[in-house]
Amino acid sequence: MPEQITLRRATLEDVEAIAFAELELFPDEAWTVFQLAEEIEHPDRRYVVAEEPGRVGELLGYAGVMLAGDTADLHTIGSLQEHRGIGQALLGWCEQAARAGGAERILLEVREDNDRARAFYRRAGYQEIGRRRGYYRIRGRSIDALVMQRELS
Repeated sequence: MPEQITLRRATLEDVEAIAFAELELFPDEAWTVFQLAEEIEHPDRRYVVAEEPGRVGELLGYAGVMLAGDTADLHTIGSLQEHRGIGQALLGWCEQAARAGGAERILLEVREDNDRARAFYRRAGYQEIGRRRGYYRIRGRSIDALVMQRELS
């Protein structure tokens, strides 16, 4: 993990900052503060925030994973600054949380038209294993989701 990043488990105090980041990063599909609060409080979810060391509340990124037995599902990952290793650190944290929760593999959905995210996940060892037709509905458009998987063992 890069030295200039601190990771910690997300709390309800982080919901507003994460919601603003969602609007910035995913304006067409941003989660609301209410959805995020439910996710953070859910016993089978693990959410993390990335911050500058010593600057609590200055969000650099966030991520969340759902634990579901031997399979985990990466719900979201967002980085507010590029080329600092934030996304990689967040993904690593989620994979470790999934392993600690008993998962043997982790799944995620990524928009078919998000080449940058697809390349990021491929570099991290994820493989495309399926497609969900029309999974995303954005401004009247239907966009497929590619399902990706990585073994955690």
